[in-house]
Amino acid sequence: MTPEDYYQQQCDQGVIADDPLQRFVLRQMQRVFWHLVKEHQARGGLLGALRRHRLIMGLYVWGSVGTGKTFLMDCLYLCLPFPQKKRMHFHQFMQYVHESLNKYQGLPDPLDIMAAELAKETMLLCFDEFLVTEIVDAMLLSRLLKRMFHHGICLVATSNVEPDRLYWRGLQREQFLPAISQLKQHTQVLHLAAKKDYRLQFIQSAGVFFTPHNVDANAQMERLFSMLSEGAVVTYDPLDICQRPIPIVKQAKNNDVAIVWFEFKVLCGARRSQQDYLAIAKRYATVLISDIKVIPAHAHDTILLLVRLVDVLYDSGVRLIFSAEQPIEQWYVAGSKQFEFSRTVSRLIEMQSDVYLAKVAGREKKSDE
Repeated sequence: MTPEDYYQQQCDQGVIADDPLQRFVLRQMQRVFWHLVKEHQARGGLLGALRRHRLIMGLYVWGSVGTGKTFLMDCLYLCLPFPQKKRMHFHQFMQYVHESLNKYQGLPDPLDIMAAELAKETMLLCFDEFLVTEIVDAMLLSRLLKRMFHHGICLVATSNVEPDRLYWRGLQREQFLPAISQLKQHTQVLHLAAKKDYRLQFIQSAGVFFTPHNVDANAQMERLFSMLSEGAVVTYDPLDICQRPIPIVKQAKNNDVAIVWFEFKVLCGARRSQQDYLAIAKRYATVLISDIKVIPAHAHDTILLLVRLVDVLYDSGVRLIFSAEQPIEQWYVAGSKQFEFSRTVSRLIEMQSDVYLAKVAGREKKSDE
């Protein structure tokens, strides 16, 4: 099945509505699909192992939230008939990069070693939500992308911003500009515009968000926790995450259940890292977060932590149940991070939909690591 076949199947089943703007991007996904299939065949056998890997021109698809960028990328990823592919949220990839650099520390050009090792097992690398906010990541990306492309890794990425706006107004941005040049040289940049938010068309009240946070909301969350944790032992001790204790309301975990309940101030009001959120998403299929407060304009750390937390939970397919003192759109109404928060709003709305909840159903088991 090709990306175009898969897209048509989803249209025929009523999962999505056919859209000419999406079809245009889909045709480019189809092009990448056939080039990768052909290159994969060429790399097979003795002669293929000896030849230099040909770099396939990738894609950089950008546009506002809810236009279907991630779905179109998944059409390509799911249909490729070989395992040499990776799909990662950008934050997850950068965590992998930092871990690899620690592994190869002391060796000459550890970035090149990492890229070469990655290329041995990956022809296609898919980035969801390419968004650079950390100076450490920005300084690495120019050299990293150059080496990845040199070793023949095809990149397909989605983003809310065009390449020229990545790391906009970031510290020492001039050192990041070569990364933008690499992206524009080795990917076809496509703008996906749409008047309709395709996430919102699936939204129905699924009863996983409660506002305002009061006695009734807490009772509803208690009821859901009890139902989802039935048969598992409930514990209240802090979690050991990344060798640090994190307080919880409670958790339940066995071979069939993996559910945990946090207060908002614990996850986003204290010093937390991307690694904390990734570890939680790996362990638990369902996360409850209670008493989400309105975030003041000056609380930059809090809003960015919330953005990263939701990104990780969404990309990991975690069921999220949450309560707040205000509707989602009113959590952060004044401040300089409105752009980042707009994506979070869209994702939180989708995470309440029947479609999302059906997709993550049955994934109760999680790692004990």
